[in-house]
Amino acid sequence: MDLSSANEPQKNAITHLRGPCLVLAGPGSGKTYTITNRILYLLEQKVPPERILVITFMKEAALSMQNRFQQMAGAAGHGGPVFYPVNFGTFHSIFYHILKESKALKSGELLKNSEKKNLIIPILKTYESRMEAEDKEAGNTARQDGRNAMQEDAGRILAAVGYYKNTMDMAAASDMAPARWKPHFPSICQEYELAVKRTGRLDFDDMLYNCKRLLQEDGAVRSYWQNRFRHILIDEFQDINPVQYEAVRLLSASPYNIFAVGDDDQAIYGFRGSRPECLKRFQTEFGARQLLLDVNYRSMPEIVQASLSVIEENRDRFLKRLRAAAEPGNPEGPNPVALHAFPDREGQYGYLCRSIAAGLQTGESCAVLFRTNSYMQGFAARLKAAGIAYEMKERAASIYEQFIVKDIMAYLWLSSGKGSREHMLQVMNRPSRYISREAVGAGTVDFGKMREYYDRVEMAERQRREA
Repeated sequence: MDLSSANEPQKNAITHLRGPCLVLAGPGSGKTYTITNRILYLLEQKVPPERILVITFMKEAALSMQNRFQQMAGAAGHGGPVFYPVNFGTFHSIFYHILKESKALKSGELLKNSEKKNLIIPILKTYESRMEAEDKEAGNTARQDGRNAMQEDAGRILAAVGYYKNTMDMAAASDMAPARWKPHFPSICQEYELAVKRTGRLDFDDMLYNCKRLLQEDGAVRSYWQNRFRHILIDEFQDINPVQYEAVRLLSASPYNIFAVGDDDQAIYGFRGSRPECLKRFQTEFGARQLLLDVNYRSMPEIVQASLSVIEENRDRFLKRLRAAAEPGNPEGPNPVALHAFPDREGQYGYLCRSIAAGLQTGESCAVLFRTNSYMQGFAARLKAAGIAYEMKERAASIYEQFIVKDIMAYLWLSSGKGSREHMLQVMNRPSRYISREAVGAGTVDFGKMREYYDRVEMAERQRREA
């Protein structure tokens, strides 16, 4: 294996042989190069390829890394066209394989999102009936949410269930559920699990949780897989969640050959349950050797320094001194990177519009990058208002397609006296007002008839009590 093109930090990481190692890989520092060369190094050290496990978070990344490794193995004279059976996969695919080979799966068929909603909605309706009974006892009108509201609640609760399965944090998961379901969320979670089991199918997130539980509870299975995978390499370790972390910990045995590569400054999946603090937990619990890939091959020095001045505002992070491989630009010229702070988004948009307008007057081309699509849509509206022509790679979504605007429009139709049953069902319980669907007639909404409906209900209830 030729490491002449590797820098010193990369060489140290590649040739780390035994024991846990945490590699902090800054942006553009060659982490894929380091991981693939490390696999070659392990092969040179006579580690059987089938004992090596490489885990990524995306299927495309796993395939890309596998192809790159096989090409490098052939170019380095490690067998030419021979395929080395190194194990590459995502967390989900690896855990699914472990469950399947351990005979811990009744069925490998995954539930679709629509099927998961069909399981959760009857459970919610049961709890809704209980809440209606409680309201009736308290003298409140029975609550009836529209179909759209129930569908929306089901989606949010399923997301909260998934968050719980990835973090085992019931309190945080409950906070993600709609307000009226929060007191019942732990019970709903348990009943949903029973419903999934009755189908004999598999929830996507079950692959993580069930694999962790299998390794935890079955010592024979745990010993088998610990012996099967003697070296575990993990890419994008900052995106790991607590359940994945625990499963990896259970997969490894002394001398704990876990090679974790990540960067806590690049963590963006907290809403999915990832915990970048697992990097520090890994270093502490395993006593892992810490290495830093500090050379950025992607950006100019000015950009690297500007990015550091921003990210160093974060306090709970590994301290990293990064440098660029490229030479600085013209020291006599203006700084190509300018940092600006703004009190709000409108201030930022205004500055960008003025800067773009000035640049276009001198014949410059301008590009604006966004983290999310929603920010891009808002800025596109500002450009249009300023009369600045632009081209956008994404389709410009109409503001009228957003559910909030649709709700407002429904309220306006109703207030004008021209609202339909569909308009009323869309918004009548947003926020919850305990209005029954039966109170809303067909055609144009008649509020007088709705009041008559509740007068009849109240009279019938009073007669029932007096009978």
